[in-house]
Amino acid sequence: MSKLDIVTAYMAARWRSATLHGPQLSAWQHRRGVALVNSVRRASSFYRELWAGLPDDDWRTFPTVDKQAMMAAFDRFTTTGITREMAMLVALDAEQRRDFSATIDGHTVGLSSGTSGHRGLFLVSPQEQTRWAGTILARAIPDLRPGHRVAFFLRANSRLYERTSSAVQFRFFDLMEPLAAVIAALNDFRPRLIVGPPSLLGQLVDAIAQGTLRVHPTRLISVAEVLEPHDRTRIEAAFQAPVGEVYQCTEGLVAVTCARGSLHVQEDVLVLQTEPLVTADGSRVTPVLTDLWRYTQPIIRYRLGDVLRLEPGRCVCGSTWRRIAAIEGRQDDLCWFAQSNGALRVVFPDALRRMVLLATDGIVEYRIEQHAPSALHLQIDVEVGQDFDAVARQLRATIRAELLQYDCSDVALTIEQGVPSRQPGVKRRRVVCTWRTMEPMPMAGGQ
Repeated sequence: MSKLDIVTAYMAARWRSATLHGPQLSAWQHRRGVALVNSVRRASSFYRELWAGLPDDDWRTFPTVDKQAMMAAFDRFTTTGITREMAMLVALDAEQRRDFSATIDGHTVGLSSGTSGHRGLFLVSPQEQTRWAGTILARAIPDLRPGHRVAFFLRANSRLYERTSSAVQFRFFDLMEPLAAVIAALNDFRPRLIVGPPSLLGQLVDAIAQGTLRVHPTRLISVAEVLEPHDRTRIEAAFQAPVGEVYQCTEGLVAVTCARGSLHVQEDVLVLQTEPLVTADGSRVTPVLTDLWRYTQPIIRYRLGDVLRLEPGRCVCGSTWRRIAAIEGRQDDLCWFAQSNGALRVVFPDALRRMVLLATDGIVEYRIEQHAPSALHLQIDVEVGQDFDAVARQLRATIRAELLQYDCSDVALTIEQGVPSRQPGVKRRRVVCTWRTMEPMPMAGGQ
């Protein structure tokens, strides 16, 4: 693949972001959607059966699919003839050897990290890789200039992240590597942009404080985990550089932070439809994605399972593309508490995180687990010199008072000192719900 291909993709992405707005964007999305559905219908027996009797023009109302359906029918879902067994063998071998250069018929193969508990396979063609690289360069690196160096921190590398041009040098940093080795490599590479999970960026902040990390990026980008406001503030203060976000998953590129700090849906890449979640004000939604460019592994009316809050109104940057106010986590991690009328009320991860942060300044790290309805188990690390028992009492009082406002009074709450360390490469999840029920639940409005 030539560098000119990436330059062409870069310029095309710049043109689309400047041109596709309002009715022109809607018409363009519809044309691309119809053309994509027509092609996929012929090549994927899974989708052909799913859409039997449905006209291409109605693609926005087609039945939804999800990761479970995709993985169960992988051989018929994709359009390449590459089977799940073939792809899984290559992906697992790459994971074990930490060598991610292998492809199948030129297609990049990879595994998702499995935040939801279900790992997913992805296939990307060379053309799709080029378009992704050009779009990322156009959106995530607005001050692109010759010699720009980008450090990617990922659990697993992919040829998807190694597309380079004369202007940009990408380097993959393995999250499985010891932190000391990573810091030494960063000091040698001197990146202008660092891309990584907020938990890793927090470790780099600690390294700056200790005097071991000596790099001066002009920008940082958070990926893969929820970026909480207090984490953003801490990282920006340490690096004296802004922190943006790239919201990307196995299913595609969803949103990128603009120069004014808003997280914009990439509406020239995908169509974002939403389904409302159970909330009193309807502010939370789960996304349904249609990637307008993915043909190898079609993502059409794909329910993602994340919890989002959308930002109303137009951004001051001038773009009319919709904005995401917050990525709050996954639907799997909604927590449930009984109210006085017997109904179960959902409480969103973001609300629980705010309860912890509002309780006291003495907490430096935490994890919230719900193993049964109306019960929470918290693990916390406190500031040096802070009294754990005092912090725990304040935290317990704050959570009970906040939940009482939602008419949730009978809560079993335990607080333990010490947050267990994660295995290298495992995503940080500060709110985890392991409780599941197969019975229908009476539900009240959530928060």
